[in-house]
Amino acid sequence: MSRKAASEALSNYWQQHIDRWQVSGLSQQGFCKTHDLSYHRFLYWRRKFEGRTTENIKPPSSPLVPVIYRPPSTAAGLSLVLPSGLELHGLSEGNLSLVQQLLDRLS
Repeated sequence: MSRKAASEALSNYWQQHIDRWQVSGLSQQGFCKTHDLSYHRFLYWRRKFEGRTTENIKPPSSPLVPVIYRPPSTAAGLSLVLPSGLELHGLSEGNLSLVQQLLDRLS
């Protein structure tokens, strides 16, 4: 095999692995470990291919999702904590009869 043919075969070998990694959903290290590949060589070839064209390279989707924290509103009414540890939140004039029924059942 000529030197050029060997170089192209090696390049194709790594391109196939990088393409498979991109759709695998695995981290780069996880993919290399699963397929018994050198992680450092994988990085070398991935960076080398990034210099060619990026139209076929799609970054892997992240399993992380953004989370928005909203502190509880204090304007949601009153809260009642019973000696048993049961907590009732959101008490207002509009649901006092329901609260009374709950307390009657719990007594």
